[in-house]
Amino acid sequence: MNIGVFSKFAMAGGSEMRCAHMCNAIAEFTEHQPYLLCEGGIPDKISSAVKPGVTVIKNVCSPDNIQNFYDMDHILVVNTDSKDFTTLDYWEGKTDRHSSFIDLEKVKGMSFLFNFIVSPARHLYQLETKCRDIRIITANKRFFDEISSKDKHEHVRHLKRFILESPIDPTCVSQDKLGGSIVRIGKHSHALGNKFNEEHAELIKRVNAKHGDRVIWDFMGVPKDRIDEIKNFKNVIIRRTFSLPVKDYLKGIDIYLFYPSWKRQEPWARSVAEGLMSGAPVVATDTDGGNRMQIINGSNGFLCKSIDDFEKNICTLIEDVDLRNKMRDNAIFYSRFFKSETVIKKFVEFISK
Repeated sequence: MNIGVFSKFAMAGGSEMRCAHMCNAIAEFTEHQPYLLCEGGIPDKISSAVKPGVTVIKNVCSPDNIQNFYDMDHILVVNTDSKDFTTLDYWEGKTDRHSSFIDLEKVKGMSFLFNFIVSPARHLYQLETKCRDIRIITANKRFFDEISSKDKHEHVRHLKRFILESPIDPTCVSQDKLGGSIVRIGKHSHALGNKFNEEHAELIKRVNAKHGDRVIWDFMGVPKDRIDEIKNFKNVIIRRTFSLPVKDYLKGIDIYLFYPSWKRQEPWARSVAEGLMSGAPVVATDTDGGNRMQIINGSNGFLCKSIDDFEKNICTLIEDVDLRNKMRDNAIFYSRFFKSETVIKKFVEFISK
């Protein structure tokens, strides 16, 4: 099969990286041919992540390139927070994103991956009047169940759907650790405010009061407001976003901290998956969505409902080396379920008739 992975690539975030890794995995672990179909251009970071065997087509919605949609046996549309993709107007060139008419009657099959919001799925019945094979993939069980339970989705419940993790390439993550008596706690992300809880300074203060001589906090990608709050702690390292390759950065992390704003519900956090695969127990917010799918509380990490929980569980991992090592092994064990090879084979089985 020719399998296209289509999305907008206005930035180089987790969703965009997921597109590249899906294509890479198709090329490496299946007999099918992957195409990265870009609505417009493609950031250098994503382009450099694409491996040999993947064909990249930029500006695929331009009149000269729309034949590529018809040449695909199946197209995975990654909805990176773009509601337009689920509407018939988008594909018929009636929005301000492009002006080409893409004849969905010529498109053999499409799966729509909802990895940030799922509400746009309600429009897919429009596309089904043109393309006979429309399917839904959700990033987590909450999204999956929402389609079954909310009235606004009643016209699309009959569509085939399943849950798919984001593929993580094991070669991009090292399970080696720096070792030593110092416990390094960290996280990496884009420097967005809601990805870095406003309680970080208080958490650092509390843990330092008990274990300040045994801990280094190492953060890569910190919003300016949070930098101003934590920069004066002597055991805090602040790095620019992706100033180190993730593989190298995670070698120095013994406990992965996932502490976004309490209001942020992470559908499925790629950084958490990478932390687990590197052998770092994850201490994260207990919010509905991806966290509860990725973290088994008390086994490969902890789910926390308050700053008190974060303080208690981090201190437990600092103090109990044996438990930390067991959780490290469990983190690596469970990460095999979202290795690229595992995920892509599930995907291919789902789209195959």
